Amino acid sequence: MSLRKRILTFLLYVLGLTIILLIVVHVGISEVLSVLLSTDPYIFLLAVVIYFLGCFVLTLRWRAILSISNYRASLKHLFLLIMMGQFINNITPSMRGGSEPFRAYYLSKLESIPKSISFSSVIVERVLDTITFLLLSLLVILYLLIKGIPLVEELVLIWLLIGALMTASIYAIMHRSLPYKVASKLITVISSISSRSVPEKEVYKSIEDLQQNILFLHHNKKKMILPFILTFLWWFLDILKNYILFLSIGYQLPPIVLSLTYLVSLLVGLLPTLPGSLGVSDAVSITLYSYFGIPHSISTTGTLLDRVVSYIIPTVLGFIAYYLIRRRLKDKVKR
Repeated sequence: MSLRKRILTFLLYVLGLTIILLIVVHVGISEVLSVLLSTDPYIFLLAVVIYFLGCFVLTLRWRAILSISNYRASLKHLFLLIMMGQFINNITPSMRGGSEPFRAYYLSKLESIPKSISFSSVIVERVLDTITFLLLSLLVILYLLIKGIPLVEELVLIWLLIGALMTASIYAIMHRSLPYKVASKLITVISSISSRSVPEKEVYKSIEDLQQNILFLHHNKKKMILPFILTFLWWFLDILKNYILFLSIGYQLPPIVLSLTYLVSLLVGLLPTLPGSLGVSDAVSITLYSYFGIPHSISTTGTLLDRVVSYIIPTVLGFIAYYLIRRRLKDKVKR
């Protein structure tokens, strides 16, 4: 990473932390600290365990998707790659997105799996996550419509937009000629600004292999049942983790409030804002909790605890995982 990018990333982190600090000051430092000190350490640790259980579920899902194409990968490597993905997501201007290309690349290197297989596996992961998100958010939207709660129109619009983007993305990838046209233009641009030549035949062959593998997975729908179940399980565990975190400060959060806030904050996190959506997602979560009558000190403390479990811990451990992966690859090259 260049010095300029490092400085920019540092400034974005400072901005995100400043937003969080301003929220805490606005709510009241003494009030937030009082709630924070009342946190039950055992219940908090349970939330941490649930988070890592969710990561293991993601590992099992990835392995199940790869097995459909008759490729097996080490659970240890897959888990390290999942944690590395959390680290990358948390340091880039979005949440839960952006790490897929890195995970696919390092998977192909670690396990000697063809890139078409590794890249198609993470694409399938993204599709499963999007479908699950659309189904869960649809249930929340229907509930809001029945109760006559505001914000429904905005949520419906976002729901339709995400559905349209997913459909368009799949169409673009699987279109007979569109990916080749895009690749051709990119090759032309890269060749004009770089002295390195890009092997067109290899690029086109990779696109063809990728499309064929996605079609193969599509034709084996029954084998996709397990990855689909594991996807729902991961989402359930991630939401349960937040519920447990609020329990650790002695507050039983209504499930519908938790689900709505979780899904809306996730939508905000998908937008390219600050690294890991630091500060922005937190402000949205606290605002929504407060809208539903949750005390400011409770909503702020619960959100901060979630940052510790879902952001700080994964970022530190994800960096270690990234280091271990790079070291394993160096050792593999030496052999």
